[in-house]
Amino acid sequence: MKIIDMNLKNNPYKVYIEDGILLNSKKYIKEVYHNKKIYIITDTNVSKLYLEELENILKDEFIVKSIIVEAGEKSKSFETYVNVLEQLFKLDIRRNELLIALGGGVIGDLTGFIASSIYRGIPYIGIPTSLLSQMDSSIGGKTGIDFYGRKNVVGAFKQPLAVLIDPKTLDTLDKREFSNGMGELIKHGLIGNKDLFDKLKAHPKIDENIIFESLKVKQKVVLEDEFDQGNRMILNFGHTFGHIIELEEGYKHGEAVAIGMLMAIKFGIDLNITNKDIYKDVVDILNGYNLPTKEYDYKKYLSKTIYDKKNLAGVVSFILISEVGKTCIYKVDEEKLKELV
Repeated sequence: MKIIDMNLKNNPYKVYIEDGILLNSKKYIKEVYHNKKIYIITDTNVSKLYLEELENILKDEFIVKSIIVEAGEKSKSFETYVNVLEQLFKLDIRRNELLIALGGGVIGDLTGFIASSIYRGIPYIGIPTSLLSQMDSSIGGKTGIDFYGRKNVVGAFKQPLAVLIDPKTLDTLDKREFSNGMGELIKHGLIGNKDLFDKLKAHPKIDENIIFESLKVKQKVVLEDEFDQGNRMILNFGHTFGHIIELEEGYKHGEAVAIGMLMAIKFGIDLNITNKDIYKDVVDILNGYNLPTKEYDYKKYLSKTIYDKKNLAGVVSFILISEVGKTCIYKVDEEKLKELV
């Protein structure tokens, strides 16, 4: 087992990474939650694989209720948010009762946002089942939904009580969904762990050791900047352009991040910030994991980046890399941005 301590000042918690931890989840839930009712939120895909198993594991200690939403990004919406709230209130949920997010990134973001807002905040535990969610949204406390054609623009910071990561759940992912998660894993290597990036070139088995190395990159940044006002922005490498591409072109999140990273590298090369040799190296590793490498002209998308969440009072922060493992934040005000288009 690998354990990551998220020693945040007000909301410390642990991330447990171990094969088969889903079967032993009751032990870890009991360590941090002492009331009787639990509400599991999952989707139509994951429910077929793990919901009955988790319900059976918990039902001798807890009263367990479950809510199933449609799988896919479309469930990160106000419509689904309201629908789940209605179901929870019909089930007579009370303050300080526990939600469990069982599923991928959509379920984690949605459940976390619900936990942040119902009764002004109730506890939740994350059990991420996709590589993307294990690599990305499972830690750090960012929750939210999509709105007005923009990704994650309505949300809140809400830390879980604990996160249980079972690498064996990756065995049920199809090839595209596995590659989708690799987009975020490769990103962590690029922004903060050159050894991890180099290791991924050899296509190692994605096990608890690789997941641990990847999440250590995110842990370090989140502990320094919980609320994304400074250096935590580097975790968004590939996202400023990637979120636009994701919504407009229909890519999965990790796929769009892959393209967004290439666009950011091109931008950095043009600014004489990024080593130009990096581009081919990243194209090669993305191709090796069946991630898209289609070229998009970043200049055509610069004007749309003013709507990015990293636009702070009219200044857009672009996350660039100079070398593998070395990042910088390049800030441009909206007026100057128009000159770059």
